[in-house]
Amino acid sequence: LLCSSVGALSAQERISPNDAVNIALDNNLQYTVNSAQVNKAVLETKTAREIPKTGIFVENDDMRPSDPDGDFKIGIQQSIQWPGLYKAKRKYFEEQLKYHQLNKNMLDAVIKREVNTAFYQLWYLQDVGKLYQKLDEYYTSMYKAANLRFKTGEAAGLENIAAEARMKELQAQRQQNLQNIAAQQQQLSLYLNSQSLYLPKDTNLEKLELDDLPSDSLHPSLALQRQNIEIARANIDVQKMQNKPDFSGRIFSQRLYGMKDPITGFSVAVDFPIFGKTAYKAKLQSAKAEVEIQQSQLRYQQNQFAAQARTTYTEILKAAEMLKYYEGIGLKQADQIFNAAMLSYKAGEIGFSEMHQFFTQAIDIRKNYLVALNEYNLAVIQYNYYIKN
Repeated sequence: LLCSSVGALSAQERISPNDAVNIALDNNLQYTVNSAQVNKAVLETKTAREIPKTGIFVENDDMRPSDPDGDFKIGIQQSIQWPGLYKAKRKYFEEQLKYHQLNKNMLDAVIKREVNTAFYQLWYLQDVGKLYQKLDEYYTSMYKAANLRFKTGEAAGLENIAAEARMKELQAQRQQNLQNIAAQQQQLSLYLNSQSLYLPKDTNLEKLELDDLPSDSLHPSLALQRQNIEIARANIDVQKMQNKPDFSGRIFSQRLYGMKDPITGFSVAVDFPIFGKTAYKAKLQSAKAEVEIQQSQLRYQQNQFAAQARTTYTEILKAAEMLKYYEGIGLKQADQIFNAAMLSYKAGEIGFSEMHQFFTQAIDIRKNYLVALNEYNLAVIQYNYYIKN
């Protein structure tokens, strides 16, 4: 089962981090949703100048005993809102359109972060798998040596049992890591919106470069929140214009049905918000309060972003200190411990128990190095999300 799993992984396509990001930017369904939202917002801007329906009326008035037939009239009637309201509505819809257009930049930033995080986590697991493979070779060799020493009477059976137990445990850990890799591949494919399963290049996990110069542009998340403020401000103008009078008019003529001495006329009406002033005032106050809410939300997000960037940068420095040790001397010492312990064990200078202690120390150094490198890379990805978009 272990061999078949390794073979299946080897046969899968290997890509770089940039390849993964480009696939996601081309395929991610969130862009389809955002594109639909933009199209919807464009159409909504065209509804800003919506004129109420035109009415056709039929009436018979001026009836009296001497003239029971009255004056039969047919005409049309039309109402319109305050002209400034149409302009205010259009501005409101245009600000909503800008929000959805800006949202693409936010999607770019989030998708890059998610894809890079998933990719480098997968790369880390791949390197853990390589370490387990190397350890498997070591412990298999140790088990064979212990078994030989047991058969020749040079060592007790306990040493043989311990060596076999450690070998089996390591093989189980290796199999578990393969399952972790498979799960992480599924997570990456989800972000890429792809049915294919990918692996990183078959090279050691790379250390990301840290460029701590922030971008001059506003982060997409903050830009979206700033646009929410503009939307709220546009809504204030809408509420102000809705408090203005509405107009209506109608025109009629008996010429429409061939009267010899036709009556023709028109009427104009202005509708004032007399009885609904309290409600209109409350709507305007509510719109102004919404602006204050969105402004407070922007300040909160700005403070939150600054704090998160500082925290992430601290995590980078912590991981970098550990990497400095491992890259400087730690990894070399781990290899020396591995090789010296193996030679001493095969030469009979130390027993399995002592050799296992040395191996455990060297393994911990290797594992901790990969953990520190992974933490460093993930922190750099997160930090870049805050300052580079």
